[in-house]
Amino acid sequence: MDAIRRLAALLAAGFLWTAPAQADNDPQKSPEYCGACHQRIYQEWKSSAMGSDLANPIVKQLYLGLNGRNQPDGFGYQGVFPGHNGDCADCHVPTLVINERRAGRGDVNLATAIDQKLDHGISCQFFHTLADVRIRRNADGRYERRIFERVTLENGERKFGPRLSRHKGPQSRAHETVASPLLKDAKLCGTCHLNQEEKVLAISTYQDWKALYDAGATNDTCQSCHMPLHPAPVEVATGFPPREAVRSHAFPGARDAAMLQRAVDLTLDARVDGGELIVTTRVENVGAAHPVPGSGPIRNVILKIDATDAKGRPLAFVGDPKLVLPPLAGTGNPQTKQRDAQDWAGLPGRLYSKVLKGINPKTGQLQVGVPGFVADEVAFDTTLKPGQPDVAAFRFALPPATDGGDVVDVRARLVYRWTYKPMADRKLWTIDDRPMREEHRQLRLASTTAAAR
Repeated sequence: MDAIRRLAALLAAGFLWTAPAQADNDPQKSPEYCGACHQRIYQEWKSSAMGSDLANPIVKQLYLGLNGRNQPDGFGYQGVFPGHNGDCADCHVPTLVINERRAGRGDVNLATAIDQKLDHGISCQFFHTLADVRIRRNADGRYERRIFERVTLENGERKFGPRLSRHKGPQSRAHETVASPLLKDAKLCGTCHLNQEEKVLAISTYQDWKALYDAGATNDTCQSCHMPLHPAPVEVATGFPPREAVRSHAFPGARDAAMLQRAVDLTLDARVDGGELIVTTRVENVGAAHPVPGSGPIRNVILKIDATDAKGRPLAFVGDPKLVLPPLAGTGNPQTKQRDAQDWAGLPGRLYSKVLKGINPKTGQLQVGVPGFVADEVAFDTTLKPGQPDVAAFRFALPPATDGGDVVDVRARLVYRWTYKPMADRKLWTIDDRPMREEHRQLRLASTTAAAR
């Protein structure tokens, strides 16, 4: 059975109509439709952050200003700018935004688009009908912001695919396929991973990568890391022979444990000096061709240092006050003053993040650690840049030898959080501490002191 007959059989069997995650008024442009033939690719995409984007409740909650129980909390795009649709839809339902622009209509309400299934999201149809991508600056030096300023989509039925070294281009009986170098060009990713807000470049991942690439500091592209090659030949479409050099469509990123661990390196040294415990750490971005964490400005990586005596009690930190974690690492409930196990503010460690701040136009209050739509400027940027390791020395008071002071344990760990703990608390969201690296040392103080003498 050729591709067209197989597709017809799947339609007749109801394959494309079994409660798709997202659908629109044209099911023949849906990922499920593409998945009838491109089954492996569809399953990879469906499992990815892109494929589940419109089913992610946080997207809608942050847009509407709802908490994790879907109750209004005032913090979100429409919570801050009531009555405005804004440009949030540009990167979540890009095809709909472009089509509405072509039709002369206004900005798209992202929540309505999700609820009414008006677009397929970050889909096959969007990427494989891209005729042109433009990453340009205006006369004032700021990047053009809108998706319809950055890309041109084809209206026809042909699809663009990557040119393979041993093929003129993948050919399909279901649709015309044209080889396009755009699908291997990192600027395709820059259409959304370069988020120019009104006052600040909130997401600079593409710009950061391009500076390194142009300087010869990396040969990697977005696709080489986030669309890794399959190690063996695989089918591109059902019924076609397996091909070599085919890239995954699972788009591994911060949800991928192996990628998180490859991104950074952590070394730890612990010694006694002058009656104090000195813990020295070195954290380096060794696996990402952009700062870590990348993409969204509320993402953060935390280095947490735990030093305890033989009875498990924390040693008193006596080092530089700048080497304790800031409030964005979690301060607990402001009313009850209770802290949970993820509230780390004030504890020894380092926060790595691009932190934005701005005046909330609705309340008039200054807020730190905000998404781009509230940002006026970068408060500080401590993200881990390639080739720029962060070295820190943490000092602790040693316990009395007669009271659990014979042994000390030191633990350093790097974890990834997709948002700041105070924001998660406010929005009633759950965050996990995704492990990146961990090092442990144990010192026996009697032998250490004797050796020093």
